[in-house]
Amino acid sequence: MALPREFEDCAQVLAGKIRGAVAEAVRGESRVAVAFSGGVDSSVLVRCAAADAAVTAVAGFAAGSSDAGTARRAAAALGVELATVELTPQNVSRELGEVDLPFPPTLMDRSLWCLYALVSQKARDGGAKVILLGQMADELFGGYAKYSEAIEKAGGAAAESLMSSDAREYSERGKERDVRACSRWAEPRFPYEMLGSVAGGIPLAYKISGGVRKAVLRRAAVILGVPEDVAGAPKKAAQYSSGVQKLVARAPFNAPA
Repeated sequence: MALPREFEDCAQVLAGKIRGAVAEAVRGESRVAVAFSGGVDSSVLVRCAAADAAVTAVAGFAAGSSDAGTARRAAAALGVELATVELTPQNVSRELGEVDLPFPPTLMDRSLWCLYALVSQKARDGGAKVILLGQMADELFGGYAKYSEAIEKAGGAAAESLMSSDAREYSERGKERDVRACSRWAEPRFPYEMLGSVAGGIPLAYKISGGVRKAVLRRAAVILGVPEDVAGAPKKAAQYSSGVQKLVARAPFNAPA
């Protein structure tokens, strides 16, 4: 898809495409939940979904994790209802017994399964039958530090190849994990997944710009009404920021299901 050549115009077009993707994802629903960390990806989903449905932001985190404060501050800034579930050795251990995947799960797989399963259960308890997940935003818009490192070491083509490979891997493997984890409680939907052709038309220099990853997505977020401090929040993978991977890694919770 051809996009405008200027950064600001490109961000404006992207904002409109995101708004449309989220509207499609919530169509027919009076209430939806968003798996929420307080970062830019989930904050955009909250902001857009609120135009068409009642929205609950649902955050899962262990005591003392960085998401505990980040999610609360971002929800307050967005003016959205926040529901939280504390991740504990007990509920994580119970959920590990439910892991059911068609491939050997890694530590990350087991961690994200527990996080999204518990968040989806909380969403359903609050009356939402659909939960929006922010997956694919990082792969499509350059969110991971390894993409910046690839540019420095091997150039832009290497970074773009890595992003494409990661996007394929998520579609083929990670999505299966997240759908299975959530779907016992709520139907997961993935608005960013609809933006593959749009992302493909955005120059890498707009995705990773001046040391800022997901630069064009962050600008689109502000255009959509996400406060600048929320849109600019640094990226940290959910399994780390929520504290769930530390819980899963501790014995006796680290044995594969």
